[in-house]
Amino acid sequence: MTYIDPHQRINAEKNGSPHAPEDVVAAWHSLAEEVCRALHDAGLPAYVEHAGTSADLRAGACVYVDTVEGPAGGVHVDWNTGEALTDAVFACMQPDRLDIPDPVIAHGTQIISLMDETIRSVLKLAGFRTHDAVELNDLSPGTHVSGRQPRQWYLEHILAEGVLGLIATVRACDPSGADTGEPAGISAERRKAQLTGPGIRIMQEGLHRLVDDDRQELARVLRRLAGAIDSQAMAPIGGWKVDRSLLELPDELCLATQEPPSTDRTPLTPAGLLVAAYMALLGSIELAEEDTVDDDAAVQITETWKETLLQRLDQAPNEDIEELVRLFGESAREETDPKHKAFARNFLESTSWPVKGDR
Repeated sequence: MTYIDPHQRINAEKNGSPHAPEDVVAAWHSLAEEVCRALHDAGLPAYVEHAGTSADLRAGACVYVDTVEGPAGGVHVDWNTGEALTDAVFACMQPDRLDIPDPVIAHGTQIISLMDETIRSVLKLAGFRTHDAVELNDLSPGTHVSGRQPRQWYLEHILAEGVLGLIATVRACDPSGADTGEPAGISAERRKAQLTGPGIRIMQEGLHRLVDDDRQELARVLRRLAGAIDSQAMAPIGGWKVDRSLLELPDELCLATQEPPSTDRTPLTPAGLLVAAYMALLGSIELAEEDTVDDDAAVQITETWKETLLQRLDQAPNEDIEELVRLFGESAREETDPKHKAFARNFLESTSWPVKGDR
């Protein structure tokens, strides 16, 4: 399909406003359809206005493609108010009226501004990169959408689920799978602490590198997930059931150490922190000696939660998956223990990430 007539391209080039290449314009049209679907999913009225069709100013979000080459080109979203308000605003825009803005015009302008903010918030949550269009062109109203971006909130959710699940599952089972004859609650608890301790320490120490808003939001995510898992009784995930202590786990993970563990104050994202904790937990379980955790039990625990993670990613956009792979790669590079570093690299390379070329 050709979006721009060749003669129009030539004329636009002569006038100093060339159109973007056809493959770029095609990608923008595909993005426009995705934006429209995201707005529909949020319950907002939206439609794609195609080039060459007359603008009917339907109420709702009008999604269209500006084919000009340059920063202002791409997908735009304008909000159209309802017919009654639109007509009232136009009726007040008379050349012989006073320079003082009519209250009706001010009202319509405020509504459009509020809806533009809502649209940008909805699209950002759905994984789109957005800007106020006026930042790119003083005469452009509404929102400019430049592409997709990873949904950090989604990555935080699935990683937090894995961290909680791994710790809770280990604590709910007898790691050795054998009767050692030692006093109950001593050796078993020590072995469990060996398996879960590294991941818990990473969470607690990493809190110092999160900004306050991220730290508070991470605590809320962990508490919501712990409550959700507990309400479902996590019934026999991996062959074990958790107990009520799961509800106390978020507070334990969010108990920051009294002093920062090092002078490293490099900012950290919640997703980056959770990836580090997730990898530490997987590595601790899979690399543990058999007198700490039975090999079969270790495999069952780790495979269960790796499978859960991949299932959550199965329908996710490629941007989410690629960002998660990047975070795992970064975690592997920063690992200092040789055995854990090799484990992290093998995990990254051997996992079948559900990235698809036509999403």
